[in-house]
Amino acid sequence: MTALDGLLVLDLTHGVAGPYSTMLLGDLGGDVLKVERPGRGDASRYMNVSSKFLTDIPDVGGDYFMAINRNKRSVTIDFKDARGIDLVRRLACMADIVVQNFRPGVVDRLGIGSEALRALNPRLIYASLNAYGEYGPLASHPGMDVAIQARSGVMSITGDASSAEPVKPGVSLADFAGGVHLVVAILSAIIERHHTGTGQDVRVSLLDSTMSMLINYSVAVTDGQAELRPMGSGHPQLAPFEAVPTSDGYVVIAPGTNRLFADLCKLLGRDDLTRDPRFADNPARVQNRGALLAELGRHFAERTTAEWLDLLERHGIPCAPVNTLRQAYAEPQLAANGMIRTVQHPTIGALTQLGAPYRIGGETLPIRRPPPLLGEHTAEVLGSLLGLGTEELDKLHADKVI
Repeated sequence: MTALDGLLVLDLTHGVAGPYSTMLLGDLGGDVLKVERPGRGDASRYMNVSSKFLTDIPDVGGDYFMAINRNKRSVTIDFKDARGIDLVRRLACMADIVVQNFRPGVVDRLGIGSEALRALNPRLIYASLNAYGEYGPLASHPGMDVAIQARSGVMSITGDASSAEPVKPGVSLADFAGGVHLVVAILSAIIERHHTGTGQDVRVSLLDSTMSMLINYSVAVTDGQAELRPMGSGHPQLAPFEAVPTSDGYVVIAPGTNRLFADLCKLLGRDDLTRDPRFADNPARVQNRGALLAELGRHFAERTTAEWLDLLERHGIPCAPVNTLRQAYAEPQLAANGMIRTVQHPTIGALTQLGAPYRIGGETLPIRRPPPLLGEHTAEVLGSLLGLGTEELDKLHADKVI
C-alpha cells in the first residue's frame, strides 16, 4: 500500500510541469489516467536529445516523455468533440483529483472547469497549474519554462561573472518547481477533505513556484536593495563555497562554517589564513573572495581532483567532483538510494527510470507501470469505468473521438 492507493487522478495536463506533478501522484500510488489527443498525444512525446528515441510516431514517445510519465494509463479523447467532453465529465464524476494546465479560461469554455466539474462531484480536488496565475496583468499570457526563468530573475544570476549574456540553468527549474509545489498543495487538499468531506480548488503558478526557489535572496533584494550578479559556481552569501581548479579539473569545496574553514586551512597548512582579518569570518571572506580564492588556488593546483576528494573527505570537509550527467547517473550513492530503476517497456524493452526521491516506511516507491503507449488504455478505462461496450467504443474510434 502507498499513500494514494485507491485515488483516481484525471490528468488533463500536457508538456512538462503538469505531467511531472501527475507522475509524482502516480509514484505515490494514485491511479493516473493521462488524457491525450488522439493521433498526436502529448507534445513531450516529440521532445528528444537521444537518437534512440527520435521518431515521428508518438505511440512510444520521446525520451522526455519517457522520463516523466511512468505510473500512468493513457486514454485518448478529442476535446474538440462534444462526445469527448462528455467522456471527460463522466470520468471526472468518478475521480478524486483533476489536474489541468491549460491557460486560464480554456477549461471553463470547454465545460470542464472547476465550477462545472465540482458541481457534478463535490469531493473533487481540482488542481490548476499555469504560467503566471489566475489573475493579474499576465494571467492570460502564455509562458514556457525559459520565459519564467527570465521573468523571475533566475537567468540574471546564472552564468559566469565575466559574461554579459543571460544564461539559463541546464535544468527546467520553473517546470519542476511548479510540479512539486502543485503536488504539495494537492496533498494538503486531500488531508483537508478527510476533515470536511468536500474537495476544493488548488491553484499554483510557475512564476510563484520559481520565485519561491529564490527565497534566500528575497530579504536581501527587497529590503536590503542588494544587486545580485552571476557568480559562476560561487555563492553570494558564503565563501569559499564553489568550484576551485585542481591540477586536472575542478573540485567543489563548501566549508560553510568558521570551524570547517579552519579545518580546511589546517589541512592546507595555512592556519595563518584564519588569523588574517580579511578571512576571519564569513562576511569578511565574502567581501574578500577574490583574495581568498587566490590563496587557496595555489594549493589546490598542486594535486588532482581525486587526491583532493580523498583528503577533504577524510577530514570531514564538504566537497564533490563536478560530474557530467553521465557520471552523476552512475554515482554509486544513487544506486544505494534506490534512485536508478529499470522497467520493462512494451516496445523499448528495458528502460531506465530515475525513481521518486522518497523513502516511506523505509521503502522506495514502486514503479508499477512503464510510460504508456499513446491510447494504450483507452478501451480498458472507458470500458471498466464508464461501462462502454465494444460497439460504442468502435463507433467513437471510427469518428476519431477516442
